[in-house]
Amino acid sequence: MSNNLLALKTGRPTKYSSKIPSCVKHYTKNCLEKGIFPTIEGLALNLGTGTRTIYGWEKEYEDFLHTTELLRDTQRDLLIKNGLNGKYSTSFCIFLLKAMHGFTDNKALFQATQNNYMDISPEVL
Repeated sequence: MSNNLLALKTGRPTKYSSKIPSCVKHYTKNCLEKGIFPTIEGLALNLGTGTRTIYGWEKEYEDFLHTTELLRDTQRDLLIKNGLNGKYSTSFCIFLLKAMHGFTDNKALFQATQNNYMDISPEVL
């Protein structure tokens, strides 16, 4: 039985600590101050780890997941605002919002028209 306990504790110890979420906030804030787009890849480099480790920490630590969600919210906000004002390429913003943030070009399920208040698509019916 002691061999089973040893088997569970093998492997490299985690670099994660309670200070990591504040490092994410600091990274995001620094990016915004310098006009740099914050990314998960940039965060991983800043923390000296890989992106797979970042995704693993998100699954394991709720406080870390919360701070990376704030980073992604910052990304979405930057893409939308800067795509609309022309600071970023609109097509590239659309691509990133679809690829990284779940935006889609789905046809609207309901359409309001001038002659018909609400036209429900056949797929919905």
